[in-house]
Amino acid sequence: MSADYLALPRRLTAAQVAQLTEELHLVPLRPFWPWAPTHFYVAPGLVVRVSSEDGEEFDVWAGAGHRSALAPLHNLPVDWIRFDG
Repeated sequence: MSADYLALPRRLTAAQVAQLTEELHLVPLRPFWPWAPTHFYVAPGLVVRVSSEDGEEFDVWAGAGHRSALAPLHNLPVDWIRFDG
């Protein structure tokens, strides 16, 4: 949560989340918050948190230790609030 480089999109659809996470590895943990199931995905130098209360709109946070780890996300059709890559 205190990553040096962030990628913060506006709320995403399930299709956008699927596209964003297709190259990432799901961390095999139980969902983090019962009222808004939260999953974590990783790639080298990158952690992505995905949560949703209704399964239709998703909150996503991506953090990286180096800006180059965010580069693969740049070309996604996503409206970024903040993108440090």
